[in-house]
Amino acid sequence: MKKIFIDPGHGGTNPGATYGKRKESEDVFRLAAAVAEKLSAVPGAAVNLSRTADADPQLDSRTSEANNWGADYFISIHRNAFMPNKASGIEAWIYSKAAINGDAYRKAQRIVDALCAVTGLKNRGVKLGAPKYRDYAVNRDSKMTSCLVEVGFVDNDKDNAAFDSNLDAMADAIVEALCANTGLKYVRKGDVDGNGTVDVNDARTVLRAAVGLEKLSPDAEKRADTDGDGKVTVNDARDILRTATGLDK
Repeated sequence: MKKIFIDPGHGGTNPGATYGKRKESEDVFRLAAAVAEKLSAVPGAAVNLSRTADADPQLDSRTSEANNWGADYFISIHRNAFMPNKASGIEAWIYSKAAINGDAYRKAQRIVDALCAVTGLKNRGVKLGAPKYRDYAVNRDSKMTSCLVEVGFVDNDKDNAAFDSNLDAMADAIVEALCANTGLKYVRKGDVDGNGTVDVNDARTVLRAAVGLEKLSPDAEKRADTDGDGKVTVNDARDILRTATGLDK
């Protein structure tokens, strides 16, 4: 079992960066929740979140929870800000004493590369420390390999459009990168037979399970439950069929 700790930045009375009515804390929570749902369907993955609601856990509690849990990897999800529409792209930060091109560096770069591939946003690479001080607390105090990823600029209209239109694809990209980072076999939600694709056979299998003609393994049930309601239903089979035939991206 590989334990992956996901930290949606900010929350509660701390919105993080804002742009009009847009709040960093809300954006990163949406993305983190999607990542957690998809990752939980991967065989051998255990997932924990620093927050599951609009709250702002203390920084030390975010890392101590991951440390006490014995997480194998820690990812803190944020969005950047500078001046309206003056900066764009995706980057990650790791511990200041990490080696350039070392393990933590390569794993963070894998996440950045995956996100840039699905959004088309500028790849700003991996950086050590923090912009104005030595380290982000989540990188300094986490005992496992960690990164803080900035998923575009919240004060950039282009980045926001890419974030909104590619949320599901970004979640898939992060999950695939996290699996590679921890040695897990990546399996997409909806890929019930685990063959690497979501196809008509998956939809047929889920339909048979939904009407009681077939019994799925617990891992397959997680991948089949596309709407996250805790049950395998005809609606899940329909969703998988739409994905398999290209009607849903």
